Amino acid sequence: MQISQEPIDALRAHVSVTLEKSDYEGRCEYSLKAYRKQAQMPGFRKGKIPMGLIRKQYGRNVLADELNKLLSEALQKHVEDNKLDVLGNPIPSETLEDSGDWNNPDSFTFHYEIGLAPEIKLDLKKAKFTRNTIPVDKKAIDNRIKDMQRQHGKVNDVEKSGDKDMLIGTFVQLDDKGEILEGGIESRSSISIEFVDDKKMAKKLVGLKKNDVVVLDPHKVAKGHDDLGRMLGITHEQVHDLKGEFKFGVEEIKSLEEHEVNQELFDKIYPQGEVKDLKDFKSKIEKDLEDYFDRDAEWVFRRRFVVDLVEHMKIELPDAFLKRWIMLTNEKPVTPEQIDAEFAGYADSLRWQLVQKAVMADLDMKVTADELEIEAKKFISAQYAQYGMPMDEETMTNVAKSMLAKDDERRRIADVIIERKVVDHLKTLVTIKEKSISYEKFSELAAEVK
Repeated sequence: MQISQEPIDALRAHVSVTLEKSDYEGRCEYSLKAYRKQAQMPGFRKGKIPMGLIRKQYGRNVLADELNKLLSEALQKHVEDNKLDVLGNPIPSETLEDSGDWNNPDSFTFHYEIGLAPEIKLDLKKAKFTRNTIPVDKKAIDNRIKDMQRQHGKVNDVEKSGDKDMLIGTFVQLDDKGEILEGGIESRSSISIEFVDDKKMAKKLVGLKKNDVVVLDPHKVAKGHDDLGRMLGITHEQVHDLKGEFKFGVEEIKSLEEHEVNQELFDKIYPQGEVKDLKDFKSKIEKDLEDYFDRDAEWVFRRRFVVDLVEHMKIELPDAFLKRWIMLTNEKPVTPEQIDAEFAGYADSLRWQLVQKAVMADLDMKVTADELEIEAKKFISAQYAQYGMPMDEETMTNVAKSMLAKDDERRRIADVIIERKVVDHLKTLVTIKEKSISYEKFSELAAEVK
């Protein structure tokens, strides 16, 4: 057996494997004897079929199987012996032709192409990033108090709608003549006047009474396509094609009476007696908002940091090799156009995997059993908290151990820990400058990285 490697470029190489008859002959003979023991053929007892007939019927397939096994072993050994950091798996060469006579087997030579991982340099002193923060100002505190007043307020039925009220009624689709459209959309839903952005429409909805009917464009009372879909009980695709007007019949009018800012409100939000006056209340809210805004700022930064860092590092990949490898190994047939459309996202994900691998090697990073259990408990606790279901320590430990017993769950949790550790380390290698921005601007940035 002979193996040789020649570079194509910095990130690709040709590997040629030559197999002599002595490399595969014994293996093929062993396999054929095994076939003979099990094969059945009319006129012969089981296990007594002449080897000449066995070779004629199974020889070609056995030869192909044994050559494939030998090639796989040879390529793997070549990668390990030469400490090659490869991407994907070796694939047949496009430019070099294999050689060998399948009818008169002797020497065979096979040619492969391999993709090599680029060197990841972690010298990031020149890399600069911005961490956006949200100031906790008077407006933020006042808005939070207003939210609390509304959250703990009372909903009352009123006779006439005001600019902050909610209308409950039924939407009925009209045709272009203003008549009810036969087979059209009909949906009982609500309109929150306070959140209607179209000023003319909002004004039209103020002063309505029970049983009043108003004709409107539903796009003007919804907050985007998703909201309109829920409002009318239709799909996102139907919303895109929706035109024309609806009539909306008012059935109920709800008005929110905000909770007064007093001791009763303080005690509903914080442990009884902990907040004694408005000054204490605002101070507690300020601290809560600082913690909340900081968590949000860190979450947004870390998501953006990964994307921006990978872009900054300009990591080259053997794109042509990877595209061929994806096409050849994908379970379902894919076209070059499909690969081109999705390759950028795949390539960036691969670059980030390579960066993580480099950091892990640099730090000799490990994930311990204790870390896995702690992370699993955090995940479980957050899940159960969504449903208001407390869990004692013993039960949580048992659920965590059960979760970690599953390979895919254990890998998923390990990946979360590794990414957190890697980002924590990378943050120490770059320059990070904090920038204060408005909550509205921050919300826009947060929506972009979700």
